Amino acid sequence: MTDDARRMAARLVAAARPLRPWVHLTVSPWWARLLIAAGAQATADVYPARVRTPEPLHPVPGANLAGVDLVGADLTGANLIGADLAGRDLVGAALADADLISANLVRANLAGARLIRAQLMSANLTRVDLLFANLTRANLAGADLTGADLTGADLTGADLAPAELTGADLTGARQTRANLSDARLGRARLVRADITGADLTGADLTGADLTEARLRAVRWSARTRWPDNLGDEMRARSREVEPGVWLVLGGTGRRRARAT
Repeated sequence: MTDDARRMAARLVAAARPLRPWVHLTVSPWWARLLIAAGAQATADVYPARVRTPEPLHPVPGANLAGVDLVGADLTGANLIGADLAGRDLVGAALADADLISANLVRANLAGARLIRAQLMSANLTRVDLLFANLTRANLAGADLTGADLTGADLTGADLAPAELTGADLTGARQTRANLSDARLGRARLVRADITGADLTGADLTGADLTEARLRAVRWSARTRWPDNLGDEMRARSREVEPGVWLVLGGTGRRRARAT
């Protein structure tokens, strides 16, 4: 984002806070990313119900979904184990409790999708678009989210132990109480992310940007790799709760917590 774009976005956000904290704006995904980067927060349901299909789909394992319109589709509880959905458009799709174990979702568009409690173990989500997606309590153990866009996504209570998140964009994402044990977050963007109460034991955050991230009550261990020599600072802000494991007492990440 250019400096001019950042200043413009900052002015728009400033217009909505703090005097008018509940001003709601309906904007394009491009503007949404810009506003999130400047500090705005997304509402719970970014994509309206009108994009959803009226009848739920019940594909059988191995079903050929080529040619099926999946925008806003109701795939609640669907068995999509090993499904090839690479590059597919699933904007606003309902995938709560869906089984997507080992599914191929490379470069798929899941912006605004509802993936609550979805099973995504070992799924390939490389460069997937999960803008504002709801992944509350989703199981992403062993999933590959390299370069994924999770801007504004809700990962509350999600299991990402371990998951590959190298280079992922988690700007403004909510990861409260998420299990990120042994997750790989090298060069990930976690600007203004809410990581309150998450488990970062053994996580690799080398080169990650934790600018203004909320880190209160985060658990981390001697194996956790913090960016930019942040380890000493984090230890000073933490108390040891068991041998080799610390709990962050409060506060946010430094304004510039980026490493090489």
